[in-house]
Amino acid sequence: MPSVTRFQVNNPSASALDIDRALNERAEAFAQQRPYAQTWRGAGLSMQPLIPPNAWIVTETIPFEALERGQVVLFAKSNQRRVAHALVKKTREGWITAGVNNQQIADRTRVTRQNYIGVVTAAFVAEP
Repeated sequence: MPSVTRFQVNNPSASALDIDRALNERAEAFAQQRPYAQTWRGAGLSMQPLIPPNAWIVTETIPFEALERGQVVLFAKSNQRRVAHALVKKTREGWITAGVNNQQIADRTRVTRQNYIGVVTAAFVAEP
């Protein structure tokens, strides 16, 4: 299983909007302490249970050459949709990726220097 540091917010009396704001604020504060870090809003089920839908994620840009199997990266598909998936295998055409929840199905888009955005280092999630 890939490694992403998870930070949870648990406030049963808070509204969903309040929890989302708290997650965003914590992700932004975390990112501000790191060079080349950005926050993003997650969606989809492909990275469960590691990263649930609606999590706020933090990416840090490291050199493309330093990427390693198992890291979770954010990249842009040809339609510019951003995807966070785990690196599975390096090929001449780029990295093969797949979601944690669908490891049997590799993504068609390869991660290359051109579409690589960053490594997901943290996820801020609401505790169920």
